[in-house]
Amino acid sequence: MKARLALSALVLDLGALSALAIPARAQTQTLGSTAPTVYPDDPEYRAQPIHLGGLSLTTNANVRLNYDSNIYAAPLERYDDVYADFSGEVRADSSPGPVTVTTGVTGTVRRYSSRSTENSERWRLDTTVKWSPTRTSLYSLGASLQRAVEDRSDSEARTDPDRGPRRFDILATEFHLRTQPGRLLFDVQASATRFDALSSLDADRDFSAYNGQAAVGLRVGGTVFVTASTFLNRREFRLSRTPAGLERDTTTYGGQLGLNVEPGGLFEGRLGVGVFRYDPDEPTAPGRTGLSVSGALIYRPSRRTALLLDAFNGDVATFRTGAQGRTDTRVRLTAEQEIRHDLFAKLSGSFRRSKFVGTGISEDTASVSGEIEHVIARNLSLSLDAQFSKRTSERFAARFERFRAGFSLRARF
Repeated sequence: MKARLALSALVLDLGALSALAIPARAQTQTLGSTAPTVYPDDPEYRAQPIHLGGLSLTTNANVRLNYDSNIYAAPLERYDDVYADFSGEVRADSSPGPVTVTTGVTGTVRRYSSRSTENSERWRLDTTVKWSPTRTSLYSLGASLQRAVEDRSDSEARTDPDRGPRRFDILATEFHLRTQPGRLLFDVQASATRFDALSSLDADRDFSAYNGQAAVGLRVGGTVFVTASTFLNRREFRLSRTPAGLERDTTTYGGQLGLNVEPGGLFEGRLGVGVFRYDPDEPTAPGRTGLSVSGALIYRPSRRTALLLDAFNGDVATFRTGAQGRTDTRVRLTAEQEIRHDLFAKLSGSFRRSKFVGTGISEDTASVSGEIEHVIARNLSLSLDAQFSKRTSERFAARFERFRAGFSLRARF
């Protein structure tokens, strides 16, 4: 966790700058993942991987039982159900050195008690190669292939209860270069992502996204960098025209000024503010300029407490008929706490506003959630969690209230 933060604290989040409404991915909740920012890195809790030659092998498993009061996120006809998630993960890391290779396989099988149309399988394969020729330079190249399933509470999710949620195959590659000569910081990222909906009825949602970002930073003292960055995002749809013959492809570009704080003090993370410009290929469609914000900050008032802020404002891909575009504003506040040496908790509140440009419609989604995890042994823990969400909108069909709660058994081997 600390290594990941050390890297991400120095750069703007390419994924945030090119925000996409991405479906739910395969993810195994590993031991200690309730409050990873304060989870202690001591011998009592540290994972002990299996060593096979030059490889370190780690496996995780999670069994989760969950209750959902409104599985379709519907405004009136609400159906509740109980479902179980069975997740597993295998990850292999090469021996430490200038060149490291990490490969992982993750899968989740979800089964509902009554509504079998909601059953799903998600999986992900990924590999990353990193080269650090010096202590202050890093090159990385990654690729992933995954099966993702949309969440019924997504703003543009399928609403028909007789058909299951949409499924997507997502192929992605990403390149990252970071170097830090003296007080300067140079960072370049580029990625290409292909979204392929499995159903032929959703062919209009097949598209490719090409993203690039370059940033330069100056250390102004201690662990703090002042940064300036520029980004470019291109979306190209497989069906490049609407039934009315209008071009669908778009380009978004812009820049941000911000701060990046390296780990090691009370604060760490990044925050950038700037502008974005959205230009559709369709000559009759208007472009627009808006506020671009992306940030992920951590405040550590004590060793056992961490407060996290995630913020975003910018252009998001949309498939809604009649909308000329979509702008999302997202804010999330999270508190993570080590209550005692084997008990961890998390409390989170979030707000998202989605504006569908040209329709006069917006959707506001508020959510509050909590989770607690008891570490029984080095390789075993139990967790309890609950979440309440509510969405309001001028469009009645978009409104919903939803309560979810569950417990998990997490293990690693």
